[in-house]
Amino acid sequence: MNRDTIVLTGATSGIGRAAAHLLAPAARRLIVHGPEPAGEVQSLLDGLRAAGAAEVHYLSADFDELAAVERLAAGITGRVDILINNAGRPGPARRRLSADGIEVTLQTNYLAAALLTERLTPALTAAGGRVVHVASATHLSARFDLDDVNLDRHPYSPTTAYARSKLAMVAHALWLAGRPGSPEIVSISPGVISTDLLHAMYGIGGAPVGHGARNVVHAALSPDVHTGQYLDDGAVAQPSAVARDPEFQAGLAALTRDLLGLRS
Repeated sequence: MNRDTIVLTGATSGIGRAAAHLLAPAARRLIVHGPEPAGEVQSLLDGLRAAGAAEVHYLSADFDELAAVERLAAGITGRVDILINNAGRPGPARRRLSADGIEVTLQTNYLAAALLTERLTPALTAAGGRVVHVASATHLSARFDLDDVNLDRHPYSPTTAYARSKLAMVAHALWLAGRPGSPEIVSISPGVISTDLLHAMYGIGGAPVGHGARNVVHAALSPDVHTGQYLDDGAVAQPSAVARDPEFQAGLAALTRDLLGLRS
């Protein structure tokens, strides 16, 4: 993959932060995103600039607000060779709606990624670029009632909300991979990685963040990775039956466009 310009969301902590350090020597321009103001992540930016020759740019956006995603996209100009949608959050202890009235886990983890991908698609396709949705193996056990976006009718739990958002990411990647004029797109589970996000929901340990970061970078840069694939811990794997269901994919795509106010 051409690696002139790489965009990485969720780069200020966990797997994203570790991946940013691996990508800094590989790109001419590295655009990293996080929810914090730039002044709060200066040490990260200094470290990335010291790690490689890349121009490092930081853009702040809180994905609790879809308008912030729009502003983020507008701030990314020129070619985009790789977009890594890594930003994510655990499901909160209690169901909460975003500033846009959408269940916050779904918005932060999935809708923001879908919107950013949509806005950057012209730049990505012009560059022959690739999109990586950083999902999770939790999607394998998830279900998604397209008529219950905010989990009003179904029992809420942090893990249910999280797994559902990752199911949406995998299904979206599979759907987009089959659309004419789309950039290359893959989805991955980086593995069971010891992050604050994991520990917020599951009482288990995991591999070091560097392991997950290497899987993310492999998905982004490897010529052996092909559009429409789902990778689990670095290996090509089969996503869930729900994610592969064309009817579900089409329904999710229609719902996504409706929630984001996109024209068909």
